[in-house]
Amino acid sequence: MVSVPGVEKRPASYDPYKTTLDGPCLAVARQELHEDDHTREPALAQFREFIAKHPQIVRCRTDSLFLLRFLRRHKFNVLAACAMLEKYLEVLQTASDFFGKVDPQKLTPIIRDRVMVPLGQDQQGRLLVTIRFGEFDPKTTTPEQLSQLIATVMETYLDQERFQVNGIVIIVDFLAASMAHFGIWTLPKLKLVMSATDDILAFRVKEIHLVQLPKFAAMVADFCIAALSPKLQQRIRFHKTLDTLKDDIDPEVLPTIYGGKQSLEEANDKFHKLALSQRDRFLKQSEMYIDLSIPAPNAKNANAALQSSVADESVIGSFRKLNVD
Repeated sequence: MVSVPGVEKRPASYDPYKTTLDGPCLAVARQELHEDDHTREPALAQFREFIAKHPQIVRCRTDSLFLLRFLRRHKFNVLAACAMLEKYLEVLQTASDFFGKVDPQKLTPIIRDRVMVPLGQDQQGRLLVTIRFGEFDPKTTTPEQLSQLIATVMETYLDQERFQVNGIVIIVDFLAASMAHFGIWTLPKLKLVMSATDDILAFRVKEIHLVQLPKFAAMVADFCIAALSPKLQQRIRFHKTLDTLKDDIDPEVLPTIYGGKQSLEEANDKFHKLALSQRDRFLKQSEMYIDLSIPAPNAKNANAALQSSVADESVIGSFRKLNVD
């Protein structure tokens, strides 16, 4: 049975962290994320104090796995991780139709269409996901449903530490895409989703592969790419054919439809079962709430308070020096 973390912002006690990472993952965490036993616990303590004292946050997960997704995303820069959590909660509140209602049971029809399929772990321990942009029915599918599918895939795997550490590789397949598939997106909705995705995507995105992007969609693609961070833009690779894609992706996890060895249908069924097994967690997590009617804390004062919350100034100084990825 999958455990369901609570959303009380000040629980009576916090869960003790127990790693599920193997040796290679621990090495990546230490070398790339500045994470070890000496940095992890103080960071979690600061993060939890930030949540407990935040006037707008009413309900929020405070378990280690949830907080570590933000800390690892920002290489243990506590201030940046806290800021991302704020934005994450705001997006769940202001764009709930797109990202705030994660329920794989309601999305069963679109999941069965194999529009977005997690393919498993590649040789570098990264989660490989394919988005088949031309596989949904543009007559019956809405941008809200597609966004909910993205959120469902992300939430299904974000509590797995190995993927928090090693990151994600995304393949966007335009092979069957038509103008109708792009036509369901209005500019305001596309802008909202692109902006929100950057705020809530706690995965470390390592590569994005765009396969056979049609010429008529070039303007939309340019708009979406421009909304990404410069670092993420540099990780985008364009493929005119499947041959070049096969050169970049581990064939063991690449689907047979792309010349790999894995069944797309079996991978999708595995994902669907995993998502359904976590449905109770998703529903509980949807109870998280930030009250935007309450004035936000002064950023300067909040940062000063956060930096002084740990007595060991040498630890705090190490946080200040970290870079955000």
